[in-house]
Amino acid sequence: MRIVTALFSEAKPIIEKYDLTPMGGDLMFPIYQKNGCFLVVSGIGKINSAIATTYLHLKSGESRNQPFLNIGIAGHHRPIKGMSIVANKITEKISGDTKYPPQIIFEPIHRSHLITVEEPENNYEIDAAYDMEGYGFYVSALRCTTAELTQSLKIISDHPTSPANNLDANKIENLIRSRIDEIDRFIKNLIKLSDLAVPRLIEPSILETFYSRWHFTTTQQHQLRKIIRRWLVLEKEDDLSAMIPIDCPNAKQAITTLENKLNARSLVLHPDNN
Repeated sequence: MRIVTALFSEAKPIIEKYDLTPMGGDLMFPIYQKNGCFLVVSGIGKINSAIATTYLHLKSGESRNQPFLNIGIAGHHRPIKGMSIVANKITEKISGDTKYPPQIIFEPIHRSHLITVEEPENNYEIDAAYDMEGYGFYVSALRCTTAELTQSLKIISDHPTSPANNLDANKIENLIRSRIDEIDRFIKNLIKLSDLAVPRLIEPSILETFYSRWHFTTTQQHQLRKIIRRWLVLEKEDDLSAMIPIDCPNAKQAITTLENKLNARSLVLHPDNN
C-alpha cells in the first residue's frame, strides 16, 4: 500500500492507525513504513505531490501494481464540512485536462469531481471539491500502477462560509481522525482489489490512451478492459486507440468500433511458420 499526503497533520492519524515508523536515511521527503505500507508527506502543491509519489515508488521497492491512495483535505462548493469523498473525476484547473479514476470499490462514500488548483481556492465556482495535489498525484501514480488502483480520498475541510484560512494543523488532524475508520475500510478494499487484480492487469498506459480521449462510465470501463484483454491474446498492439478514427465522438462508439475490428480479426492459434 502506498499513501501520499501533503501535510504531516493529514498523515499523523494514519501513521498512528498503522503504527508506521520513519524510514531511515537521507530522504528527499519524509517516508513512514511498516508491513508493506508506505506513506510519504509531499508538501503542498501538485508538483510536490507528483515528485513525492514517484519517489515513494522508488524508495518502496518499485513494485508494480501496488495500490496508491492520496489522502488529505479539500474545499467544496457545498457546506459539507467533515464529509469524505472519493474523486471520480480529477481536473487540472489551469489546463482543463481531466482524468477519470475508475470506480470499482463500492464503499458508501460520496463520489465527487475534484479540481486541482494552483493556489488555495476562495471562490468554489462549481459543485466540486478543490485541492492542490490530486492531479499531480494521479498522473504520477499512473506511471507506477494501474488506474483502478490509483485513487484519491478527501475530507472536506472548507467551503464558502467557512474558508480555508480558518484551518490550522490541529483542525486538519482532527478532520482526518474523524474519518479514520472509513479511510481504513477503503484502504483494506483497495488492497483486496490489488490482490485480486494483479494477475489480470492491463498496462496503465493502454487504458490511459482511451481515458484521455473519452469519458467512460464504470460499465464502459469494464467493457473496454474486456475487449483489450481479448486483443492482447491475438497480438500485442502498442496503441489500440490509434485504430479508432480521430472524429469518434464518444466512448460508446469507441468501444463498438474496437469490438467490430476485433470480431473481424481471425484468431490463429497455430500460425504457419513457412
